[in-house]
Amino acid sequence: MFPYQFKPRLWPTLATILMLISLLLLGNWQLERLHWKLSLIEKIQSRAVAVAVDLPAVANDIDALEYLAVTVTGIYDNSVEITMYSIGPNGEPGYDLYTPLVMADGRVIIINRGWVPEQIKQQENRPQSLVSAEVTIDGLLRKPWGKLWYGPENDIKNNFWFYGDLKTIAKTQGYDHAFPMFLYANKIKSDNSYPVAGRTEFNIVNNHLDYALTWFGLALVLVGIYFIAHFKKK
Repeated sequence: MFPYQFKPRLWPTLATILMLISLLLLGNWQLERLHWKLSLIEKIQSRAVAVAVDLPAVANDIDALEYLAVTVTGIYDNSVEITMYSIGPNGEPGYDLYTPLVMADGRVIIINRGWVPEQIKQQENRPQSLVSAEVTIDGLLRKPWGKLWYGPENDIKNNFWFYGDLKTIAKTQGYDHAFPMFLYANKIKSDNSYPVAGRTEFNIVNNHLDYALTWFGLALVLVGIYFIAHFKKK
């Protein structure tokens, strides 16, 4: 005969049931988030490779425009270019160039033209990069982003930027009415010069399956502990 018998106690049983329900709900919520994230990734990837469209007249919902392929035509205002610290394609430190593009209708959008190494941060060291003629740029719309808690502050005076505070950048450049999103220029395959364009990275974190398995695993552990604690010797 089995030498143990199951003798549940009231309060531990009620507490276990409440915790078990909570863990299962958290696991189910992460599964819902997983389906949402996969749908979002699919939407973004399809949006990014779609045929480029004209820049929207307004941007009431910048989340809905993130990674939208856009084409714009205008003239760079190289006199107010800002440089944002960034790591290059081969892990080399350098700067991304953010330059306002003034379109024929007067609208302005700030373009991430691409990356240059530290030694040619200053414009006088890369005169070939200063395009003065009208240009047509294809790229992807990207949202501004704020300072990381451990990151440095932007040094406006010395043109050292570390995060994409678009409002401040536009104000510094004298274009308060700039479009509220950056446009990251696409890389042209035949162009091997500086700046190196195509700086968009699809860093969409998707850990929801891991989180779901963690919650469900904790639920199993809880049930195991409960039964072990309530089996007593006869």
